[in-house]
Amino acid sequence: MKRTIYIFSNGELKRKQNTIYFERERGDKKYVPVENTGEIMIFGEITINKKLFDFLSQQEIILHFFNYYGYYSGSFYPRLVFSLPIRD
Repeated sequence: MKRTIYIFSNGELKRKQNTIYFERERGDKKYVPVENTGEIMIFGEITINKKLFDFLSQQEIILHFFNYYGYYSGSFYPRLVFSLPIRD
């Protein structure tokens, strides 16, 4: 079963080779285990780039964004999440 990761701090979510890490404004890094992560909930102010979105799409990891007050803002769904087999 895949885990849900929660990010409440401000910083940058980055890709480094075949892994993801979150770098806080203070400079400390937290690595995210890609193999068993299904979705990431983001509550803080973060910076993300296109390379990370491409990697998340390959790994079928969903991003959910929330505003300052904790209300849902939107999501990034990889294209493969919605591919369903069609029966004849």
